[in-house]
Amino acid sequence: MMKLLLACSAICMMGSCHAQTDPPAVAVLQKTAAALNSFTKMSYHYTREMRYYENNYHNIDSAALYVEYIKNSPIGLRFQANQERSAFIYDGGITLRLDKKGMTIDSASVKTAREMESSSFLYHSLPMLRNILPLIINNDSIQKTVSDTTISAQSFLCVKLEGPGMYFTLTDIKRAQSPVAQKVYYLIIDKKTYLPFQFIAKFIRGRDDRDFVTIAYTNINTRPVVPPAASWTYVAYAHQYQPFRPDVKVPMVKTGDIANNFRLPDYTPGFIDSVSLYQFAGKIVLLDFWFKSCGPCMEAMPHYNALQNKFDTAHFQLLSINIEDGEKDMQFFFNKFRPTYKMLYKGGEVFKRMGLPGCPSLVLLDKKGKVVQVAVGFDQQAIEKKIEEVMAQN
Repeated sequence: MMKLLLACSAICMMGSCHAQTDPPAVAVLQKTAAALNSFTKMSYHYTREMRYYENNYHNIDSAALYVEYIKNSPIGLRFQANQERSAFIYDGGITLRLDKKGMTIDSASVKTAREMESSSFLYHSLPMLRNILPLIINNDSIQKTVSDTTISAQSFLCVKLEGPGMYFTLTDIKRAQSPVAQKVYYLIIDKKTYLPFQFIAKFIRGRDDRDFVTIAYTNINTRPVVPPAASWTYVAYAHQYQPFRPDVKVPMVKTGDIANNFRLPDYTPGFIDSVSLYQFAGKIVLLDFWFKSCGPCMEAMPHYNALQNKFDTAHFQLLSINIEDGEKDMQFFFNKFRPTYKMLYKGGEVFKRMGLPGCPSLVLLDKKGKVVQVAVGFDQQAIEKKIEEVMAQN
């Protein structure tokens, strides 16, 4: 299946099909919108492949979904999503998360649409296309062209959508402020049913035009078997699943704390050394926590060498600490950035012990190991100014 997704994307982008002008494309989209709005419930299976070459990121996930459109829901629907190791249920007001491996269940109330828009199951989903296709059709700033394409000897329609920095949420079309967020979309449509077959997003982030997200919709059933009424309720699972108990939240490290020592592997090609925090006693140390699927982390990393090189290594050391990726990823990023700083990894436990809420997170230590600043997000000018202030005081 994955080879088919990439092949279709390549066919459309290379222009091997005969593109037509906007009116025919709009007519196709109108038929697809009508098809998606012609039923009140459906089931389908999706496979999503994400590839960001610039960040060495590749992920494939899938789920079987049942969707039912209802009025008493902030997003106008309820759905169930089943995966091999988990399940997610949203009844229009309450969410249930089932961990099939750990046999735990977690529930939460949902009061607004915004709380559900970030659900990965709704990202580039058929319900999203149902909501935004009318907006796309009526938006003159989005260029729309239609082509024919063939996948496994079957002919499909390929509608190309182009607009300046646009991206789609569950219910709206947004404009990104950064030019690197520009996207081009391809909607692959079944000629018989006019239902979507694939949805492809190109130019996801960075400057590598090979990046893509592709979603394939299969086993679409507009007359699905309706799940039992009890399957939407907590009590249906309570006898089998134990309540989920989150890890005890560690207080976030704060100004004035003395940082505890740690020892982590330091990546250097052909040689993995270990580094402890205490070996940099007498230096100002900046700890930067990151992982490769974190967009803001990737935006920050090209600036690390400049930050390290601005200050004398006799007085300042930057330690970038990856919290979840492995040695092969360290090799990729070392070759890409050629760091003049220390690139440490396996730092997940250190990150947890510091109680940090997200990445990139920065913890600045003075020469005695005392925390002088904690920040989430990377602001090069701000952190350089703070390092200069600490140097002046020591």
